[in-house]
Amino acid sequence: MLARTFAGILLGLPLSMAIVSVAIWVWPHSSESVVIPMMVVFFPLWIGIMAATFLFRSGMRAWAWLAVANVAAFGALFVAKHTLPGL
Repeated sequence: MLARTFAGILLGLPLSMAIVSVAIWVWPHSSESVVIPMMVVFFPLWIGIMAATFLFRSGMRAWAWLAVANVAAFGALFVAKHTLPGL
């Protein structure tokens, strides 16, 4: 139980930051218009990720899946920053 809690806290934070950053970067119009709404979305997203970690059977699965999700999200952010004409 404690491992899932820490997985949600420690890996959920960068995952939600990466998801919000990708959403801001790929927004089709001016990104300045969506920064504040995305900052508001960030906290419920993080709470949702933390709550979803309790659906895993073990703490190791939660850590593994969130680590893979982090790598995928930051990979998507890297690709978006280097291929799209964002900010």
